[in-house]
Amino acid sequence: MAKSTTGKILGFTKALVGINKELTEANVRDLKDICSLSDLLDEDELQSVTSALSLFRVLHVSQENTLILEELLLNIERADLISKYLNATTTDKLPPPVANKQLESRSTDISCIDMKDDVSSGLGLRELGGTESSRYPADITVVGKSTPFRASPTRENMPTASDASPDFNPDEEKHELRDYQKELARPALEGNNTIICAPTGCGKTITAAEICKHHHDNHHDPKKFKALFIVNIRHLTSQQRKAFETHFDMRDLGALKEMETLEAVLQIKKVVMITAQILVNALDRKDVELSFFDMLIFDECHHTTLNHPYNTIMRNYLLKKKEGSSRLPFILGLSASLGVGEDGDAAKHIVTLCANMNANCVSHVREHLQDLEDHVRTPEDDKICIVNPRPANDKFRNIIVDIMNDLEAMHVGDSRHEKGTQEYENWIIQRRMDAEKLHDRQETVIAGYLLAFNNALVLYDNTRAIDAIGLLDGYFNEKRSIAKEHIDPEADLREDYEDNHESKLRDIAKKETTNNCPMLKKLTELLKMIFTKKHESKGIILCRTRQIVQSITDFLKQEEALKRYNIRPDYLVGQGKAENTMNETEQAKVLKRFKDEKINILVATDIAQEGLDMPACNVVIRYNFVSNEIGTVQSRGRARASGKCYLIVERGSRNKKHEYGNREKVIRMKEALVQVDHKSNEEFNEEVRIRQNELIKEYEDELSKKKETQMLDRASDVEVLCKECSQFFCYASDLRENGSNITCVLPEFKEKIREIKQGKQVYRTTDTIGYIKCAKYNCGQQLGILITYKGITDVKGYGLKAQSLKFQNPKKVLNSTWTLKKWKKRTFKIELWEP
Repeated sequence: MAKSTTGKILGFTKALVGINKELTEANVRDLKDICSLSDLLDEDELQSVTSALSLFRVLHVSQENTLILEELLLNIERADLISKYLNATTTDKLPPPVANKQLESRSTDISCIDMKDDVSSGLGLRELGGTESSRYPADITVVGKSTPFRASPTRENMPTASDASPDFNPDEEKHELRDYQKELARPALEGNNTIICAPTGCGKTITAAEICKHHHDNHHDPKKFKALFIVNIRHLTSQQRKAFETHFDMRDLGALKEMETLEAVLQIKKVVMITAQILVNALDRKDVELSFFDMLIFDECHHTTLNHPYNTIMRNYLLKKKEGSSRLPFILGLSASLGVGEDGDAAKHIVTLCANMNANCVSHVREHLQDLEDHVRTPEDDKICIVNPRPANDKFRNIIVDIMNDLEAMHVGDSRHEKGTQEYENWIIQRRMDAEKLHDRQETVIAGYLLAFNNALVLYDNTRAIDAIGLLDGYFNEKRSIAKEHIDPEADLREDYEDNHESKLRDIAKKETTNNCPMLKKLTELLKMIFTKKHESKGIILCRTRQIVQSITDFLKQEEALKRYNIRPDYLVGQGKAENTMNETEQAKVLKRFKDEKINILVATDIAQEGLDMPACNVVIRYNFVSNEIGTVQSRGRARASGKCYLIVERGSRNKKHEYGNREKVIRMKEALVQVDHKSNEEFNEEVRIRQNELIKEYEDELSKKKETQMLDRASDVEVLCKECSQFFCYASDLRENGSNITCVLPEFKEKIREIKQGKQVYRTTDTIGYIKCAKYNCGQQLGILITYKGITDVKGYGLKAQSLKFQNPKKVLNSTWTLKKWKKRTFKIELWEP
């Protein structure tokens, strides 16, 4: 290393020491949160971090990646330190610091490469040597792991087969579209709001990047160009940003992270990838207006219907259009399949979708079909595997059914629905809701146990007896832990189960083999066949519920018959506040392990069916899982490496009939696109215009009705009660709304709940630090989350779940008690609250 370079790095080290001295403890805590959210450091690595210097040492921040350090400082609102220290120590001119108190953060892309020496040694105040191995790369890098990964546009982090060409040259300034991609892009490049409908893996995102770059370059002032790439799943934001690096400088791209606000990132980025709900919230708060943007890109745009967040955004758009707004963004939608709509009229559904999206064109490949077929492989097989259900005289099932029959006879009445089915689940949930409204605690509790037994039967039909017992154990243990004392019927139920049935069920489970479950037997046979033919196979198993996902993953790890095939399974489920969910960091780790081939079978819910950037798989197995016609198309698109698709279903099941129906709908979708092609532009646009006017009228009526509904009850008259035990918590006038959270500000509320602290989850304006339960001695109903609202001083509050409460207005003669699935369905006004 040249002497002058060594001097620069020593100067940089001195700057880091100065920065460290001026950072508060809170700053360091925020930096740790940011780094962990980037999936860069493990918990054990973060444990040792006590100062900024120790954090930078772990990250290996160097002279050449000063921009990363700048981004970190901007994230914690310390732009003053950038101008004070970094501009004075670097020869390359850095962007000027953003002097804006509203700026909360800046999008960060912290990545890592493997190197032997780095400036972290300099942080230990030893002089850096001049050996060849200690040189730093010229791109922006931070070292956190030994796995190669770089932030500059190298092949490692270029878009994968789903988005980029396999023969893409990273040294080229811009990715050249294939002929079929140029055809897809043509209407949008000509200025038409467009829906692009093309198969999974054909490069729709790259095509969108080309269109976005075209609009950017033709903007009257490209420096002021602003676009949003809107996704349905949070984890997709980083994935799509990387795809756009083929056309944009990475410094112009942002993917909104947990600690950031949309307003802050928009000040410094041209194209920002966000989830739809973030934009909906920002529009509701009036933080941004649609007129601020030049372009909106909707990924998986078939969701733009009914009350989906996509449609909420576009309804806002259409109302602005009706008002005569002179500046509205260009609209681009992307989808592998548009669906046929609720009434099954595919052509009518396309018109409705275009009306919702203000699109006057559906672009799909017609002229360059051979080019598309040459580059996008479709599965060789798409086979339905039909298996027999478990036998009718199954002992395990009969024991649980007998328990349920006895409970029904004594407490809730007989059901006409077969147990272990979706119909029974719907029935018992409705019975529980009715009991809650009538304050019938006994039936409410028993209905909860019946639902648990039904879920156990569903799991048993799909997996092993031991998994079903595990589900029941979990429910019984949860009820034991939350209530200090059980009501008499519940105590009798538990005693009967534990004394007379539990041991019999466990004995059956011990003797069970894979052959006893036809579904698992078929899955095992398929995996043996697949991994025998191709040892390096890679596949996805799609399941309906998180419970089945976990059980299948456990089975694959434990099944002796599969040990010799080197199957390495793990699971992927969605985010949420319920149990058995995954946060964004956990999802990222699993997906990275799948791409790195540390996992070769990914068991997942439908989160893996849509949108996520998956490596090319040679097999997709839908395990008794059938969604809709769009899901049928999307799941096939996951098997792109000369792949095969299988669906395992029971003979005579609803899923079997549903799948055949979906395939017929897929044919209708294709026919509907041809029908649209045969219409003139004027004819099609007139149909869209008429339908759009109808939709705007429907939405205006809905808004008016919603406003009236929220004034039906005076908040001071509405009692807020525990849904299970009917304990009074407060009046609705004591509730306050902050962002997406509803909290209670009544001081006495704290005496009626129990706070359970657990690991912190960091978000933009709040931190989740635990959850709360009803404090009544024989209840323990979970009521929501325990959170801290971030501000000048943190304020503790709650995120109450509407589903855990019921509401009562004693002044009403009819329907005086009701429940809510979502807060937005409330019939009373809740005041806004700023902690």
